[in-house]
Amino acid sequence: MGEKIKKIVLWKPAAWLVALGMLGLLALALVPLLRMTLYTAPWYDDYMFGKFVKSFLAQEYSLKSALQGAFYCARTEWYAWQGCYSCSFFNSLVPMVWREDLYFIGPLFLILFLTLAVFWLAWVLVRDVLKADRLSALTVSAVVSLTVVMLLHTAQQGFYWYVGGMSYVGMHACFLLLAAGWIKLLTGAGKITTALLVLWTLAASVVIGGANYITGLQGAVLAAGLLALGVWRRNKRVWYLVPSVAVDLVCFYLSVTAPGNDKRAESFVNMKMGALEAIGNSFVEGFRYMGEFTGWITAAILILLIPAFCRMLERASFSFRFPGLILLASFCFYATGFTPNLFAQGHAGLGRSLNVVKITWQILLFLNLAYWMGWLLQKRREKQKSPLRLAEKGAPFVFYAAMGLVMLFIFSRESNPLGTYSSVGAYYWIHTGEANEFHKEYLARVETIRNGSGTVTVEPYHFRPWFLSLGELTDDPGNEANRAIAEWYGREAVICVGEE
Repeated sequence: MGEKIKKIVLWKPAAWLVALGMLGLLALALVPLLRMTLYTAPWYDDYMFGKFVKSFLAQEYSLKSALQGAFYCARTEWYAWQGCYSCSFFNSLVPMVWREDLYFIGPLFLILFLTLAVFWLAWVLVRDVLKADRLSALTVSAVVSLTVVMLLHTAQQGFYWYVGGMSYVGMHACFLLLAAGWIKLLTGAGKITTALLVLWTLAASVVIGGANYITGLQGAVLAAGLLALGVWRRNKRVWYLVPSVAVDLVCFYLSVTAPGNDKRAESFVNMKMGALEAIGNSFVEGFRYMGEFTGWITAAILILLIPAFCRMLERASFSFRFPGLILLASFCFYATGFTPNLFAQGHAGLGRSLNVVKITWQILLFLNLAYWMGWLLQKRREKQKSPLRLAEKGAPFVFYAAMGLVMLFIFSRESNPLGTYSSVGAYYWIHTGEANEFHKEYLARVETIRNGSGTVTVEPYHFRPWFLSLGELTDDPGNEANRAIAEWYGREAVICVGEE
């Protein structure tokens, strides 16, 4: 019996089994997240942006008319409120403009889009930059995607509110795909793939140049950095980047200098910082959020990936030079995520904007772990030492079992597991029935407003699962949220009054 237990404990699962296990965990985590979308309900910014397309569809119910409405929204917002034309354009295309019961498609798209974007960026870095094998790429991509999706700063504003999610998570996912395209163009691809990538990066640059200012700024910085790196390394393929980088920088300039930004700035005139002050405070905020964005669970995940990193880095031909410089550049890039909000509003940002800052931080954590391990292994090879056993045969089963127990312990000590782990929160609110009860109350409220006339009175929600309920209407008909829903349904006013 002792020998059998020893064999099980010391058994080293094959690389394909590890990859399959990580992909399975990712799929398992997505199930409650995707199911939760069926209970989502719009909030007032959804109505505010969607009304543009809705009015155009009332004239002609067609895709062409919807796109005309979206362009009109983007142009109006650019002149009147904000330069982020991509956000305005896609926000106005909230799926409920076609039919209200299709709202869930927006949150569904955001979850899958972010997962795909992180997965592909990780895949490109592992396969095209490090030239690692497919199994290593699958393992790393699955774990990085799982980490980003599961530990999103706030799933409420990132996944389950279309406008809040599309403005930040959706735009940042597009940026990650653009970054992957740029990197793949530099590392090499066939003629057809190269042509498609050039077209993709051109289109994505138009979007990212007009995205939220965190994503837009990081896109401009990365574009300039990759262009400079390509020139420094005398990589002839850098010319494939020039068109999209130029488009990105021009579009970002047009977004930053939009007339609407001056009008919006009047609302924050007493809070905004000067440019230099905002840049300096970005590093302060960067240090302040490091612990919150990392936590023990992220540290455990990084340790879990060490065997996979050893396997793909032991024989990597990539030159891991200047790891300290890469670390410094990574922190500076991460800190840029705080600069726009500090400059415009004087604070680090709301939950929806902090989502994308944390995504950048997490990806850079994995990147720097891989880079430093590659540097150390390269130094080890230079001393002509034999390959690491982890690289040759992988980690024993006991390692994965131990890490699983460590993660369970960390989870048990978490003070807010429902908010920290998105899949756990989604599972809880689905299986307690609160999500379903909230959605039924939302449908009843919509029916009340539709059947009413003039000023319509509705009751407050009794069930308010945090992921789904972003706010509540008030008894003030002039409240923005109240006015937005009243205008959407063509009523004079909508007020929310509790039972006496």
